[in-house]
Amino acid sequence: MSCVSIYRPSGIAEEPMTIPFPRLRFGRTSSADDPQSLALIRARLMHHNRSCPCCNSVAVEPLELNDASLNVSGMPIPGTATVVAFHCNGCYHEWPVAAR
Repeated sequence: MSCVSIYRPSGIAEEPMTIPFPRLRFGRTSSADDPQSLALIRARLMHHNRSCPCCNSVAVEPLELNDASLNVSGMPIPGTATVVAFHCNGCYHEWPVAAR
């Protein structure tokens, strides 16, 4: 174990000095703007619409708006666009997000 001494130019300390540290919060509060909760909502949406309601095919892809977040190079970041509907590649059926 090491000892750390604090240099005080006045020589005698009248009162011990404490250094305030901010308290860390270990619990997370969920917010609609939180990127982690947005990813969770998107994952649940993809899970609930993973098969076609007409033919039960799993060849389903999301239809997204052109509003994805851009990275430093100006390229869209996958998984950040708004999903508005789903399209089945088996029977070509399309359904909106709120249908299920």
